[in-house]
Amino acid sequence: MVYADLHVHTNHSDGTMSIEKVFALAQENGIHAVAITDHDTIDHYQEIVTLAKTYDIETIRGVEMSCYDGEVFKKVHIVGLWLNDHVPHIKKLCQETLKCRDTYHHHLIELLNQKGYDISYEDAKIFAPYNIVFKIHIFLALMKKYPQDMTIKKYRELFAGPTSKEVDSQMGYIDIQEGIHAIHEDGGIAILAHPCEYDNYDEIEKYVSYGLDGIEISHPSMKEVDYPKTLDLAGRFHLLESGGSDFHDSQLTILGQYGLTKEQYELLRRKVHKL
Repeated sequence: MVYADLHVHTNHSDGTMSIEKVFALAQENGIHAVAITDHDTIDHYQEIVTLAKTYDIETIRGVEMSCYDGEVFKKVHIVGLWLNDHVPHIKKLCQETLKCRDTYHHHLIELLNQKGYDISYEDAKIFAPYNIVFKIHIFLALMKKYPQDMTIKKYRELFAGPTSKEVDSQMGYIDIQEGIHAIHEDGGIAILAHPCEYDNYDEIEKYVSYGLDGIEISHPSMKEVDYPKTLDLAGRFHLLESGGSDFHDSQLTILGQYGLTKEQYELLRRKVHKL
């Protein structure tokens, strides 16, 4: 049974649920520990702490940083956990990423207009009350305008396909080594998120040399072959083991279906506190 879900998103980035609804759902699903790891977003931790206490759920300060390996032209997502109360190094990097992503998403809406979709940035911003517009918000605006056409398949067609190096260069992704360093500077541990999603397996040894602390061993994008592979890599490189549902929306993912058992979580916590 999943005890800790250490990879969760809210509507402060590209999730669709409020922090309170996420904790209510976690409580309903029997989850005892949650890390809110919103994309490149760290300014809402006090609200997270307050609501976690309300729902009697342990919480860990986290973030998911959108990083990039320029040597192999791959995206790399790094989850930072057990961060300090003050995170100036992470904040500086993430602010630039959000700025670049926002600029690109203005352009993306223009491209959609050229394809015949009549939406504006303001239409998407309605769904992004706390932050910049993410792709999910553009899709929600499309769903409102074209309810019959917008399906999960259509989302993947419009937004989830392979991206070009040109697009990647516009998104302001953080250099992987700088991202890991910033997490360490701000007191946290750096976990490689869903390595199967961006095919990061071959680069793990290099990331370990940069100071990578752990790897996700439980994630909805993992296939049967990925479970023994991540465990083998964790053992070979002495990496901490983490995981979670990567929850964004209850229609896409089940909160608490992926993550750590109580024994796995307590082992991780003990190891972190010894670092």
